Amino acid sequence: MSTILESLFYHGIHPFEEIVPQDPEYRAIHRQIGELRQHFEQKLDPEDARRLEEMGNLYLQSGTLLACASFAHGFRLATLLLGEAWAGEK
Repeated sequence: MSTILESLFYHGIHPFEEIVPQDPEYRAIHRQIGELRQHFEQKLDPEDARRLEEMGNLYLQSGTLLACASFAHGFRLATLLLGEAWAGEK
């Protein structure tokens, strides 16, 4: 069995893919997004529909980069907190 560090190193842990908010509002928002996307895809000509899809993909990429930066920042903060807790008061 591999350690957490080994899993991180060998890309066996994918936090971004495993996190799904449990807030019911999350699913409701995604349902609304899907309905709006479908609405516009039906109304747009194929070129504009393709461009709308491209814009959606760019939003996904942007969100992924933000999530990665947030994860890294949180991880660094947690490490600093742990170090301070282990060091104790000075």
